[in-house]
Amino acid sequence: MSGSKVAAPAAQDTRIKSILEQGAVKFVIKTKDQKWQCTLLDRATHEKKKAQKESSSAASISGSESGSSASSSKSH
Repeated sequence: MSGSKVAAPAAQDTRIKSILEQGAVKFVIKTKDQKWQCTLLDRATHEKKKAQKESSSAASISGSESGSSASSSKSH
């Protein structure tokens, strides 16, 4: 019986990871006076989205910087 108790949490852990890898789990916590909207992500998904945002913003920044550096080099 102890083997089945150990196997159940591992199966649940696998299911939770697969759900989180598919996308964010969103839920709302409501109390009498407050309401919170929550989003759960696994760490790998969060880091991947963060890297994508940084690379897209870095590309737009480097494009604007290259234009400004070219104009400053012409004025010298």
